[in-house]
Amino acid sequence: MKKSRLSDPEIEVAIAFRAPLGSLGAQLFQEIIRFTLMAERIRKAVISCAIVTDAEIRMLNKRFLQHDYSTDVITFPLEESPLEAELVLSAETARRQAREYRVPLREECTRLAIHGMLHLCGYDDRAETDRARMREREDVLLRRFLSEYRRNA
Repeated sequence: MKKSRLSDPEIEVAIAFRAPLGSLGAQLFQEIIRFTLMAERIRKAVISCAIVTDAEIRMLNKRFLQHDYSTDVITFPLEESPLEAELVLSAETARRQAREYRVPLREECTRLAIHGMLHLCGYDDRAETDRARMREREDVLLRRFLSEYRRNA
């Protein structure tokens, strides 16, 4: 993506791949994370994002959330102001879900990153009304990001 308003120096994003995702690279995840933060009017943040295996995300889910199963995305808010947090995505689950939903892997990873970032921005999806509100925001941001990404690629 060309340099744009998404390249805000007050937002630091570090990406670590501990599981392969083919041609999807760190820049895509950095742009998604910055895009979501800017859309939610968060101008200062330090985010670390790890792309991991199902085994690793299952271990994190069990250790920190007492859920003994793998999942697609987990967030760990560390500080509120400025926002400091960790975002963890499972590469294997993203691949499975992309096949299941019949979407490109890039789109599914974009959705998962947006979803996780919305959690870090205060959205909740436990109650049905909250889940619908979050899904609507996720859909809007996904369409906007993919549209902008295609235009600037």
